[in-house]
Amino acid sequence: MKNMRLLALVLFITFTLGACSDQGSNSTIKVAVSPTIPPMLFEKDGKYTGVDLEIFEGYCKSRGCSFKMTAYDWLGMLGAVSSGQADVAFSGISITDKRKEAMDFSNPYFISTWQLIGLQNRHIKINDLSDLKKYSIAYPTGSVFDDYVKTVLQPKGYYSVDQVKLYPSPTEALLALQNGSVDLVFVDSVMLESYQKSFNLPVSSSYQVNGFDNLGFVFKKGSALRDDFNLYLAELGPEKLKVIIERWTK
Repeated sequence: MKNMRLLALVLFITFTLGACSDQGSNSTIKVAVSPTIPPMLFEKDGKYTGVDLEIFEGYCKSRGCSFKMTAYDWLGMLGAVSSGQADVAFSGISITDKRKEAMDFSNPYFISTWQLIGLQNRHIKINDLSDLKKYSIAYPTGSVFDDYVKTVLQPKGYYSVDQVKLYPSPTEALLALQNGSVDLVFVDSVMLESYQKSFNLPVSSSYQVNGFDNLGFVFKKGSALRDDFNLYLAELGPEKLKVIIERWTK
């Protein structure tokens, strides 16, 4: 029995160190980010910070790995992973079947809902989805909201993807909202809370989309790093994950 426990420990250590060593003995994990998604990943005082970064820093500390982040726009971040330019990406990324075709996702670490937000002083409230036709809607190019418009709103005649105004990042979509270029912007609920509490922006929810949005870390196809990261999420467990998330959302 003692020998079996020793063997299990050796196998565990070999697996945990293997994911990092697969990157090369002295290599650095290449991370793609889009630092415009508070509180998951954003820039503050000239440094990147947020939920996702704290989780990944914890992973690398536990495995003895180092990493280097490169900033992209939203679509460029996902493209960096699918093309192999980056080993992993994180910035509040939604898990979708379409994205799974080009990249591998970690297990979900956070569940959010979607919101259509507008400026508080305009008091826009969507009580019937047919009212959406009255307004201009924006979100980042390549975001999960595109699928929602295509598969839910457009078939029912509520809104067309041709009507959507696309921007490279949520920050630019939000600026368009503030300067009056658009009426409504799609965001995750956790982003709305961050805008209101941390950034004190005068925005509010005009409509909450039913259903839930699972967020995950993205890895290049066939990455052993993904499997080891999932192991780390299991080691953290839901309570420790909750503490990290609440540190940024409460």
